[in-house]
Amino acid sequence: MIFEQCVRVRISVFKMAEAVVKHDEHVTDFEDTVARLTDAFPNLSVGVIRKVATSCRRDIVKMVMRLSAIEVDEQRNAKVEESGALMPKTEQPSTSGVGQKKRGTSIKSQVKKYTSDFNIEEFLEMFPNPEETFRNPERGEDVLDLTTADYVVHFFMNKYPFIYKSHISFLLYQGPTRQPKCKSLLKVDEELQQAEQNDEQIMKCRRKPTTMRVDPGEDIRLLQELAYLEHRTDILDCKLKKEQEKTKRRTFAKENGSSVSCQCCFADDLLPEEVYSCTNDCSFCEECIRRSCEIKLAEGDIQFPCLADCGSQFSWKTLQAALPPTLFSKLSQNYTESEIRAAGLTVDSCPLCNFPNTIDERCTSFQCFNPECMKETCRLCKELNHLPLRCDEVEKDEDVQARVYVENKMTEAILRSCYKCKRKFVKEDNCCNKITCICGAVSCYVCNKPVIGYDHFIGLGDSRSEKCPLYVDMLALHQRELTAAADEAKKEVDRNRLTSDPSSDLDKYFKYKRETTPQPRWMQGLPERHHPIEPQRELNEILNVQVKNWELAFIWEWERAFPFLLGADYGLIVWACLNDLIQEEDTEDDDE
Repeated sequence: MIFEQCVRVRISVFKMAEAVVKHDEHVTDFEDTVARLTDAFPNLSVGVIRKVATSCRRDIVKMVMRLSAIEVDEQRNAKVEESGALMPKTEQPSTSGVGQKKRGTSIKSQVKKYTSDFNIEEFLEMFPNPEETFRNPERGEDVLDLTTADYVVHFFMNKYPFIYKSHISFLLYQGPTRQPKCKSLLKVDEELQQAEQNDEQIMKCRRKPTTMRVDPGEDIRLLQELAYLEHRTDILDCKLKKEQEKTKRRTFAKENGSSVSCQCCFADDLLPEEVYSCTNDCSFCEECIRRSCEIKLAEGDIQFPCLADCGSQFSWKTLQAALPPTLFSKLSQNYTESEIRAAGLTVDSCPLCNFPNTIDERCTSFQCFNPECMKETCRLCKELNHLPLRCDEVEKDEDVQARVYVENKMTEAILRSCYKCKRKFVKEDNCCNKITCICGAVSCYVCNKPVIGYDHFIGLGDSRSEKCPLYVDMLALHQRELTAAADEAKKEVDRNRLTSDPSSDLDKYFKYKRETTPQPRWMQGLPERHHPIEPQRELNEILNVQVKNWELAFIWEWERAFPFLLGADYGLIVWACLNDLIQEEDTEDDDE
């Protein structure tokens, strides 16, 4: 995943550089190419870059792919070797599992664990109280984001095949930007289940199973929650059976005198498997050991002495069996970091999960080897790795919010809404402004008001301003609306946060559209000087087209004679055809 992202970003940058190379003779120099590659790959030596550049024969895409593979392999191998040799092999704490609570050491194995290889027993060992865990709204804030929107929607579509997709999206996200609306997927699942039971938002036919084409990536937390929603009934039944069996065994042990007591809280109804011992066989319950380790963790201590002050320690094996995986993972991270610092090595921690690891001072990126994270981040700005872009060239969260706000305002400016069914639409061609929605409602595209006939409009050449024109230049109208909306939105946001202006290339875009889009027939029927004018003119000039009086007289006579043929548009076409015939006859007379 890291390699693909790195290659994708760098290839996009070097494709732009490749386009510049074709027009700039100085950029084609070999030394300049090596210098560009050195800036993009600061962790590789110049000798390696020169060797790859020579072998690839100026194929920039091939250079970037080879250098990216070399850089990722070297960093990963070096970090794995250094971190693996820090602690003794006999009793090295592992963040990947606890006895039967072992988790996969790779992302692929973890993905399979919560999808195809799901096991209820292992899931309950990982999450003893799943209802409490997955109802936590803070967890939902981390799980729901834009990258997982389609995956979550497809999951609920498969689970509830009779409920409309629009209703599922409505419960999950809000607005066209799909910002998370509900902070708990468990709550969404309960609302959909209730709607299905009450026959609300139900389709007439069952939806076919939807293929999960979108990939959740490495979001293990999302897969954990979706796995619980899919197997929730079986998990709760298994948990209830275990609690009932444990209650029976505890009652039987107490009656037969085989129960064990804790030397800290003095609980005397514990089962033998619920008690853990130090190296001197002092017995304690799981709750007391957990609270003790939480206190030690808050104090930053990595030593875990016996709670009875016998002078012994809890072994890592005992801590693995007694503590929840999340707590044991934090203890292991503290232990690993202390061992690295004691060895005199340079250490840094992941800004996303605080997992420590050794680094090279020359490296500008940090590769996390926590199985739950596995992200590559920038050591300077603490964001996800963005090479070859500099830190000041990457949009932060505030920058993205400002840009998205302006983009949404521009989108709202050109979108029309049906007054009857509220369906959004936009007209791309220069056809008639009388719009008929699929629901049957008829409206005007210019003012977006309901209309009945053509009395709401004025024909070509009419100068009355109280009515809307029947034809407009769509490119000029949309450019004017987008520019006005962008200028108004940029006044409402912090201009310093708007590092990327969505309206910066509007003029280039509409110029390109005018050059590549063929003119409609009603424009072709007019002389060139009467075509729709530039967008900087007044709005009344943009919305209508002025024609000569004798042309207008012909069109009005056509409307009066043939009102059922929509008047002006057909009259204009007929006039254009007659004008062409007249010009052909004049040409033949001149030849004779």
